[in-house]
Amino acid sequence: MPKRRLLVYLVLPFVLLLGMACGPCGLLSRGIPTPPRPIVVSTEAAGQLESRIQQNLNGPPGQEFILRMTDAEATSLVTTELAKYDEAPLREPTIWFTQGKIYAMGRISNVLPVETDFYLVAAPHVEDGKLVIEVEEVSAGATPLPDSFLEIVSQSMNETMNELQLDVQITALEVLEGEIVIKGVRR
Repeated sequence: MPKRRLLVYLVLPFVLLLGMACGPCGLLSRGIPTPPRPIVVSTEAAGQLESRIQQNLNGPPGQEFILRMTDAEATSLVTTELAKYDEAPLREPTIWFTQGKIYAMGRISNVLPVETDFYLVAAPHVEDGKLVIEVEEVSAGATPLPDSFLEIVSQSMNETMNELQLDVQITALEVLEGEIVIKGVRR
């Protein structure tokens, strides 16, 4: 009897905890938001965005530009670019704009021992004429990554943008429902 009671006291809480975390209601799992609207990936959307980027970033110095990109265009362009690499670490990316933030999700492969889902929330803003992205949340699977990792991801994204050496000065940025609008001046 004591052995059975010990088993019940040890195993039952574990089974209940596991059931709450993994069960249909997922009481302990973090709910990862999904896009508030369908995001369709297409080569046409990727091409349209790439063309608009080239138009807006190439031209005489001093010329103002307004670059708009939708959820579908951003997702399509990233998907198209990743498809060029055989073992890209990111698969099935989805990017959407809402509530003043950039959201992204997808699958990470070829990095960790197992393929896992990822989720990211970032708040973009303009600082000294540059687009700066502050990553607010990142998770791998259902596990949120620590704040120190958020700083590293933010720094890496901002360094990558600076390395692109775009000759533009960003003057305004708006994250609207379903699109982001970037205004600036060519240098």
